[in-house]
Amino acid sequence: MSLMRMNHVRSEIKKLADVIKKLIKNYDVDFMEYDESCLSVESSFVDRKNAAQANQDYDLLYEINKEEREFTDLQKNLKSLGQFQNELMLVKHVALMESMIVNLFWCLTKMLQHSNYEKEYFSEEVNFSDSFKAASKINELTKGVMNLKKYKFWCLYETLKTIRNVVAHGDPLFVITYRRVEKFNSKINLIQLSSEKNECVHTKNMCPSKLHPTYDSKSKWYCCLKSDLHGLVQLNEMCLEFVEDVRSSYISYGKSNGMSTHEIYGCLPVNSQRR
Repeated sequence: MSLMRMNHVRSEIKKLADVIKKLIKNYDVDFMEYDESCLSVESSFVDRKNAAQANQDYDLLYEINKEEREFTDLQKNLKSLGQFQNELMLVKHVALMESMIVNLFWCLTKMLQHSNYEKEYFSEEVNFSDSFKAASKINELTKGVMNLKKYKFWCLYETLKTIRNVVAHGDPLFVITYRRVEKFNSKINLIQLSSEKNECVHTKNMCPSKLHPTYDSKSKWYCCLKSDLHGLVQLNEMCLEFVEDVRSSYISYGKSNGMSTHEIYGCLPVNSQRR
Protein backbone atom coordinates (compact mmCIF):
# COMPACT_ATOMS: atom_id res chain seq x y z
CA MET A 1 0.00 0.00 0.00
CA SER A 2 2.88 2.37 -0.69
CA LEU A 3 0.94 4.65 -3.03
CA MET A 4 -1.86 4.70 -0.48
CA ARG A 5 0.66 5.75 2.17
CA MET A 6 2.10 8.45 -0.07
CA ASN A 7 -1.38 9.80 -0.74
CA HIS A 8 -2.04 9.84 3.00
CA VAL A 9 1.22 11.67 3.72
CA ARG A 10 0.49 14.17 0.96
CA SER A 11 -2.96 14.80 2.42
CA GLU A 12 -1.56 15.26 5.94
CA ILE A 13 1.06 17.76 4.75
CA LYS A 14 -1.58 19.79 2.95
CA LYS A 15 -3.66 19.85 6.15
CA LEU A 16 -0.62 21.02 8.10
CA ALA A 17 -0.23 23.92 5.66
CA ASP A 18 -3.59 25.31 6.81
CA VAL A 19 -2.67 24.76 10.46
CA ILE A 20 0.60 26.65 9.95
CA LYS A 21 -1.21 29.61 8.39
CA LYS A 22 -3.50 29.80 11.42
CA LEU A 23 -0.59 29.54 13.87
CA ILE A 24 1.27 32.36 12.13
CA LYS A 25 -1.82 34.58 12.06
CA ASN A 26 -2.50 34.12 15.78
CA TYR A 27 1.18 34.53 16.69
CA ASP A 28 1.52 37.75 14.70
CA VAL A 29 -1.64 39.17 16.27
CA ASP A 30 -0.35 38.40 19.78
CA PHE A 31 2.99 40.06 19.04
CA MET A 32 1.30 43.09 17.52
CA GLU A 33 -0.78 43.54 20.67
CA TYR A 34 2.33 43.19 22.82
CA ASP A 35 4.29 45.70 20.75
CA GLU A 36 1.47 48.25 21.01
CA SER A 37 1.23 47.88 24.79
CA CYS A 38 5.01 47.90 25.12
CA LEU A 39 5.37 51.17 23.22
CA SER A 40 2.79 52.77 25.48
CA VAL A 41 4.76 52.08 28.68
CA GLU A 42 8.38 51.81 27.52
CA SER A 43 9.15 55.51 27.93
CA SER A 44 7.37 55.46 31.31
CA PHE A 45 9.78 52.82 32.64
CA VAL A 46 12.76 54.86 31.47
CA ASP A 47 11.48 58.08 33.06
CA ARG A 48 10.61 56.37 36.37
CA LYS A 49 14.00 54.63 36.60
CA ASN A 50 15.84 57.88 35.86
CA ALA A 51 13.85 59.66 38.56
CA ALA A 52 14.53 56.88 41.10
CA GLN A 53 18.25 56.96 40.34
CA ALA A 54 18.37 60.74 40.58
CA ASN A 55 16.74 60.54 44.03
CA GLN A 56 18.93 57.57 44.99
CA ASP A 57 15.78 55.67 45.86
CA TYR A 58 17.16 52.20 45.19
CA ASP A 59 14.25 50.37 46.75
CA LEU A 60 11.93 52.06 44.29
CA LEU A 61 14.38 51.36 41.45
CA TYR A 62 14.34 47.68 42.37
CA GLU A 63 10.53 47.60 42.28
CA ILE A 64 10.47 49.37 38.89
CA ASN A 65 12.99 46.91 37.42
CA LYS A 66 10.95 44.03 38.82
CA GLU A 67 7.78 45.44 37.26
CA GLU A 68 9.54 45.88 33.92
CA ARG A 69 10.82 42.30 33.96
CA GLU A 70 7.32 41.01 34.65
CA PHE A 71 5.99 43.07 31.76
CA THR A 72 8.63 41.79 29.32
CA ASP A 73 8.01 38.19 30.42
CA LEU A 74 5.06 38.18 28.03
CA GLN A 75 7.40 38.65 25.08
CA LYS A 76 9.67 35.86 26.35
CA ASN A 77 6.67 33.58 26.73
CA LEU A 78 5.53 34.33 23.18
CA LYS A 79 8.98 33.53 21.81
CA SER A 80 9.12 30.31 23.80
CA LEU A 81 5.70 29.36 22.44
CA GLY A 82 6.86 30.07 18.89
CA GLN A 83 9.98 27.95 19.33
CA PHE A 84 7.93 25.12 20.84
CA GLN A 85 5.48 25.19 17.93
CA ASN A 86 8.38 25.06 15.47
CA GLU A 87 9.75 22.02 17.30
CA LEU A 88 6.40 20.23 17.23
CA MET A 89 5.81 20.95 13.55
CA LEU A 90 9.31 19.87 12.59
CA VAL A 91 8.93 16.58 14.47
CA LYS A 92 5.56 15.97 12.79
CA HIS A 93 6.88 16.62 9.27
CA VAL A 94 9.95 14.41 9.79
CA ALA A 95 7.77 11.60 11.12
CA LEU A 96 5.62 11.72 7.99
CA MET A 97 8.67 11.68 5.68
CA GLU A 98 10.26 8.87 7.66
CA SER A 99 7.16 6.66 7.61
CA MET A 100 6.73 7.19 3.88
CA ILE A 101 10.32 6.13 3.10
CA VAL A 102 10.21 3.06 5.34
CA ASN A 103 6.80 2.08 3.96
CA LEU A 104 8.12 2.40 0.40
CA PHE A 105 10.98 0.02 1.23
CA TRP A 106 8.49 -2.42 2.74
CA CYS A 107 6.24 -2.20 -0.30
CA LEU A 108 9.07 -2.81 -2.80
CA THR A 109 10.24 -5.74 -0.68
CA LYS A 110 6.76 -7.27 -0.91
CA MET A 111 6.20 -6.43 -4.57
CA LEU A 112 9.53 -7.85 -5.67
CA GLN A 113 9.15 -10.81 -3.31
CA HIS A 114 12.50 -10.22 -1.63
CA SER A 115 12.02 -12.73 1.18
CA ASN A 116 15.44 -12.12 2.74
CA TYR A 117 14.73 -8.42 3.31
CA GLU A 118 11.21 -9.18 4.47
CA LYS A 119 12.57 -11.52 7.13
CA GLU A 120 15.47 -9.25 8.12
CA TYR A 121 13.63 -5.93 8.34
CA PHE A 122 9.90 -6.60 8.52
CA SER A 123 9.37 -9.67 10.64
CA GLU A 124 7.24 -9.45 13.78
CA GLU A 125 10.37 -9.38 15.96
CA VAL A 126 11.82 -6.34 14.18
CA ASN A 127 10.62 -2.74 14.54
CA PHE A 128 12.47 -1.27 11.57
CA SER A 129 12.38 2.54 11.27
CA ASP A 130 15.76 3.56 9.79
CA SER A 131 14.83 5.80 6.85
CA PHE A 132 18.48 6.23 5.82
CA LYS A 133 18.98 2.49 5.42
CA ALA A 134 15.56 2.21 3.82
CA ALA A 135 16.57 4.79 1.21
CA SER A 136 19.72 2.80 0.42
CA LYS A 137 17.70 -0.39 0.02
CA ILE A 138 15.13 1.37 -2.19
CA ASN A 139 17.99 2.46 -4.45
CA GLU A 140 19.28 -1.12 -4.53
CA LEU A 141 15.90 -2.75 -5.20
CA THR A 142 15.08 -0.33 -8.03
CA LYS A 143 18.61 -0.62 -9.47
CA GLY A 144 19.25 3.08 -9.03
CA VAL A 145 15.98 4.29 -10.52
CA MET A 146 14.78 5.62 -7.15
CA ASN A 147 17.87 6.98 -5.42
CA LEU A 148 16.25 9.19 -2.80
CA LYS A 149 19.63 10.40 -1.57
CA LYS A 150 20.11 12.15 -4.92
CA TYR A 151 16.92 14.18 -4.53
CA LYS A 152 17.54 17.84 -3.73
CA PHE A 153 15.48 17.54 -0.53
CA TRP A 154 17.71 14.84 0.94
CA CYS A 155 20.41 17.11 2.40
CA LEU A 156 17.64 19.09 4.12
CA TYR A 157 16.12 15.85 5.39
CA GLU A 158 19.45 14.83 6.94
CA THR A 159 19.54 18.10 8.88
CA LEU A 160 15.88 17.76 9.86
CA LYS A 161 16.59 14.29 11.22
CA THR A 162 19.54 15.60 13.24
CA ILE A 163 17.32 18.25 14.80
CA ARG A 164 14.38 15.89 15.35
CA ASN A 165 16.53 13.32 17.13
CA VAL A 166 17.52 15.96 19.70
CA VAL A 167 14.42 18.11 20.24
CA ALA A 168 12.08 15.10 20.36
CA HIS A 169 13.91 14.07 23.54
CA GLY A 170 13.32 17.43 25.19
CA ASP A 171 16.63 19.18 24.46
CA PRO A 172 16.19 22.48 22.56
CA LEU A 173 19.94 22.68 21.71
CA PHE A 174 21.56 20.69 18.92
CA VAL A 175 25.04 20.91 17.35
CA ILE A 176 25.70 21.33 13.61
CA THR A 177 28.27 23.15 11.47
CA TYR A 178 27.96 26.78 10.47
CA ARG A 179 28.00 25.83 6.77
CA ARG A 180 25.16 23.40 7.33
CA VAL A 181 23.10 26.05 9.11
CA GLU A 182 23.61 28.53 6.27
CA LYS A 183 22.72 25.95 3.63
CA PHE A 184 19.60 24.83 5.50
CA ASN A 185 18.35 28.34 6.30
CA SER A 186 18.68 29.37 2.65
CA LYS A 187 15.86 26.91 1.95
CA ILE A 188 14.07 26.57 5.30
CA ASN A 189 14.71 29.49 7.63
CA LEU A 190 14.27 27.80 11.01
CA ILE A 191 17.67 27.46 12.72
CA GLN A 192 18.93 30.02 15.23
CA LEU A 193 22.67 30.15 15.93
CA SER A 194 23.33 30.25 19.67
CA SER A 195 27.08 30.00 20.26
CA GLU A 196 30.11 28.45 18.57
CA LYS A 197 31.24 25.25 20.22
CA ASN A 198 34.71 25.28 21.74
CA GLU A 199 36.60 22.42 20.10
CA CYS A 200 39.81 22.91 22.10
CA VAL A 201 40.57 19.63 23.90
CA HIS A 202 42.23 21.49 26.78
CA THR A 203 39.61 24.12 27.60
CA LYS A 204 36.23 23.00 26.26
CA ASN A 205 35.13 21.56 29.61
CA MET A 206 35.80 24.89 31.29
CA CYS A 207 34.35 26.95 28.46
CA PRO A 208 32.08 24.95 26.13
CA SER A 209 31.42 27.97 23.92
CA LYS A 210 33.80 30.41 22.27
CA LEU A 211 33.59 33.99 23.49
CA HIS A 212 34.65 35.24 20.07
CA PRO A 213 33.07 33.09 17.33
CA THR A 214 35.03 32.49 14.14
CA TYR A 215 32.07 31.86 11.81
CA ASP A 216 34.29 29.43 9.95
CA SER A 217 32.28 27.24 7.59
CA LYS A 218 33.43 24.08 9.39
CA SER A 219 32.94 25.47 12.90
CA LYS A 220 30.39 23.66 15.05
CA TRP A 221 27.59 25.60 16.69
CA TYR A 222 25.07 25.14 19.45
CA CYS A 223 21.75 25.93 17.79
CA CYS A 224 18.04 25.98 18.52
CA LEU A 225 14.96 26.61 16.45
CA LYS A 226 13.82 30.17 15.88
CA SER A 227 10.68 31.62 17.44
CA ASP A 228 9.53 33.03 14.08
CA LEU A 229 6.97 30.64 12.60
CA HIS A 230 7.24 31.74 8.98
CA GLY A 231 9.95 29.14 8.25
CA LEU A 232 7.29 26.47 8.73
CA VAL A 233 5.74 27.51 5.43
CA GLN A 234 9.01 26.67 3.67
CA LEU A 235 9.31 23.40 5.58
CA ASN A 236 5.83 22.34 4.58
CA GLU A 237 6.34 23.29 0.93
CA MET A 238 9.67 21.43 0.67
CA CYS A 239 8.21 18.29 2.26
CA LEU A 240 5.22 18.34 -0.06
CA GLU A 241 7.50 18.74 -3.08
CA PHE A 242 9.57 15.76 -1.92
CA VAL A 243 6.47 13.59 -1.53
CA GLU A 244 5.30 14.53 -5.02
CA ASP A 245 8.72 13.71 -6.48
CA VAL A 246 8.90 10.31 -4.75
CA ARG A 247 5.30 9.51 -5.67
CA SER A 248 5.88 10.37 -9.32
CA SER A 249 9.08 8.30 -9.44
CA TYR A 250 7.36 5.34 -7.78
CA ILE A 251 4.44 5.36 -10.25
CA SER A 252 6.85 5.70 -13.17
CA TYR A 253 9.00 2.84 -11.87
CA GLY A 254 5.98 0.59 -11.46
CA LYS A 255 4.60 1.28 -14.92
CA SER A 256 7.98 0.85 -16.62
CA ASN A 257 8.31 -2.56 -14.97
CA GLY A 258 4.91 -3.77 -16.11
CA MET A 259 3.16 -3.44 -12.76
CA SER A 260 -0.59 -2.97 -12.73
CA THR A 261 -2.36 -0.13 -10.93
CA HIS A 262 -3.47 -2.62 -8.25
CA GLU A 263 0.11 -3.73 -7.70
CA ILE A 264 1.40 -0.17 -7.47
CA TYR A 265 -1.40 0.98 -5.20
CA GLY A 266 -2.09 -2.14 -3.19
CA CYS A 267 1.44 -3.52 -2.95
CA LEU A 268 0.63 -6.97 -4.35
CA PRO A 269 3.51 -9.23 -5.38
CA VAL A 270 4.35 -8.55 -9.02
CA ASN A 271 3.60 -12.06 -10.22
CA SER A 272 0.62 -12.79 -7.96
CA GLN A 273 -2.07 -11.79 -10.48
CA ARG A 274 -0.36 -13.34 -13.46
CA ARG A 275 -0.19 -16.97 -12.38
